[in-house]
Amino acid sequence: MKKILEHYLKTGMYTDFGPYKEIYQSLPDDIYELRELINNQHIHKMSLFRTFLSKDKHKRNLKYKWQNYRCLDDVLLTATAMTAELFRLNGKQEFPKNNNDPNKKLTITCRYISVWYASILKAKGIPCRCRSGFAPYIYDDKIVDHWIVQYYDRNFNKWINVDSQANIKTKDFNVCNFQDDQFIWAADAWLNMRSGKLKDKEKYLNGQKHFDEMTFAYSLLADFHALFHDEINYVTMPVFLWESPNDLSTLKKSTLKEMDNLAKLMQDVDANFDKLKEIWETNKKFRSVASKLNNSFLHLELDKKDLS
Repeated sequence: MKKILEHYLKTGMYTDFGPYKEIYQSLPDDIYELRELINNQHIHKMSLFRTFLSKDKHKRNLKYKWQNYRCLDDVLLTATAMTAELFRLNGKQEFPKNNNDPNKKLTITCRYISVWYASILKAKGIPCRCRSGFAPYIYDDKIVDHWIVQYYDRNFNKWINVDSQANIKTKDFNVCNFQDDQFIWAADAWLNMRSGKLKDKEKYLNGQKHFDEMTFAYSLLADFHALFHDEINYVTMPVFLWESPNDLSTLKKSTLKEMDNLAKLMQDVDANFDKLKEIWETNKKFRSVASKLNNSFLHLELDKKDLS
């Protein structure tokens, strides 16, 4: 376990804290207090959308500048970028305790908030990892793709699940310490989808789009990448998925079987860490990623067999 915890103390290019290590270390050590502080620095894009449409005069009177009605997910990819923009908006290098001006908040979503939160924990010397999966607890009638953070509690020798973004207030759900079965892990969702055992299939949403098998493929591979410090964003995915954007049936049966085997290993990350690490270091198909400006044409390391 020591080797695994040392791995999750390290950062990647998204979670690296760069010049902000001392500032991060000065933030609250209490997990709940830290989460509240971070949540006070952002507004989710759907909250912004609902506020704009609201008939409630109080909400409409928040007075957003029209230039701020956009999500910054495509811009602020790293923890350092989010921190720098927060400081620029507020005119000082600090996390305001009472950031009530919506024009001084970042409009970002769960993947980004998780990366930010994880970066701060790592700066504090707390092993942690971002995870991609599905949340059945945010809405009563929907199951949405979602990112959370797991940090290792050395006092209890176990991983603690934290939803660094959703505001759930029920006696059955603790946003800073919820049970594994209260989140739908990407590996479980993938295997249940593949076996036909996926429950409430019609409730699953990718953002605001309805069920799509590719959502489960993306979530599985995004979770795999996050386990190795590569928290890819929503418009980045392994090249072979990029080449087959709408239909899993275009993938080879051997590829689907590879993904099934990967998912089975990911159902117990710690027990299978060495095997997962080997896949990470050797499997070009799962490792190499594409986006709009980084398509398969530029991936000289890949053979045709790696694209399906």
